[in-house]
Amino acid sequence: MGSYVSATVAGGLGGRLLGGWVHTPLHWRYAFVSAAVFLLVTTIAAVRLLSPGVPAAVSDQRPLGFIELIRRKELIKIYLVPFTAFFVFSSIFNYLPFYLAGAPFNAPTGIITLMYLAYIVGIAIGPIAGRVSNRIGNGKTMALGASLFALAIVITLIKSMIVIAFCMAIVCGGFFGVHAAAVGALNSKLTSSQGRANSLYVLFYYLGGAVGITCSGYAYATLGWNGVVILGCIVLLVPFFTGITEKGKGGIGVM
Repeated sequence: MGSYVSATVAGGLGGRLLGGWVHTPLHWRYAFVSAAVFLLVTTIAAVRLLSPGVPAAVSDQRPLGFIELIRRKELIKIYLVPFTAFFVFSSIFNYLPFYLAGAPFNAPTGIITLMYLAYIVGIAIGPIAGRVSNRIGNGKTMALGASLFALAIVITLIKSMIVIAFCMAIVCGGFFGVHAAAVGALNSKLTSSQGRANSLYVLFYYLGGAVGITCSGYAYATLGWNGVVILGCIVLLVPFFTGITEKGKGGIGVM
């Protein structure tokens, strides 16, 4: 699962670089055209090259429905982790360009795009977080990742491009550590209905991103970058305390 998370990071990085570097001289809409072409090519490749796979073994347990999964207290706690973590992560990287484009940085688009190379840390951290979770437990990994994440966004208040670039790497490391540990924690609690449970995880993940960008927009309009940082630190208390409550539980095979 850590390797799966790393693959999603690589895709996110590619999209950022596509819009920030490849199409900078052209209109920004061309980035969407290129992304659509890549998606079409990938779809064709998936249909032609991926094997059909082996059907899952039939379980004696009755499959759980979506409502039943959400009603399980130990699962809804995990679902709130990707919701809140991506709430903050998407907000940081969506409002970072506005922060850096203004005074005192006045950074051009090409330089701002360099900040997204911090995603490379996320590509490496996925499998590492999986191994760490196996060793110290998913809960401790979540709490540690949330702490690093919060610390990094606070340090971005220092008006230095070099410091902010370093902080973005820590942001990615902390976030993707939380993400990989949360996926592992979720699957460790399941004996059936893994497909439905993981689809709910993805739903909560992207809902968190949408809500985060919206709420942080109001925070940025009111208090600027300080508002985004304050809101982010408050929201990151959720994955931190979720990790604390999971800290006594051993790691599971998330790799």
